[in-house]
Amino acid sequence: FPSHDTVVFQVASAVNDYNNANNAAKAANTNAEANATRIRNEAIYTDNALIRKKERETEKISLQKYTTNIKAKKLISEAKVGIGEKNISGNIIDTLLGDIERQRGLAFSTIDSNYENYIRSIGETREAQNRSYTNQILSLPRAVRPSFLPFALKAAGNVALASYNPAPNTPVGQTKGFTPEGINLDSLYSSLS
Repeated sequence: FPSHDTVVFQVASAVNDYNNANNAAKAANTNAEANATRIRNEAIYTDNALIRKKERETEKISLQKYTTNIKAKKLISEAKVGIGEKNISGNIIDTLLGDIERQRGLAFSTIDSNYENYIRSIGETREAQNRSYTNQILSLPRAVRPSFLPFALKAAGNVALASYNPAPNTPVGQTKGFTPEGINLDSLYSSLS
């Protein structure tokens, strides 16, 4: 049976190996959690920036519509005054005022179409950014904490091997016998000393 020192050494070695593996897993998981937190904060910042960009575009569109409406009303009132001063009557007045209204409607339609395209683009960008950040978080390495069982089995196996292969009873530097090639080890060691 192996010596007490061999058993203690193997058990201590297994405990040390387990602690090292456990600490490495903890460190990997702590690092992954820190990176995930950083990525989440980045995602929130990016998303908020895109939301603010959308809000600015909404304000810009409202101002464009307001300005377009004011210009159209001013143009209609100037046309009515000019028509009244020149004493023009008939279908031409309705056609002229209708053209101004159509131009205003066309400008509103263009503004709305551009706004919808811009908002759709921002929405798609937000989704793409969110997917990207989610994929970054999901691809972070995670480590499973080890079980002590494999380390204990390794130690038990090493102890068992030590019991089958006992250490020689000869002092260090002294041997008995010959090598498979027929070299006398005793004479070899005595010539070295």
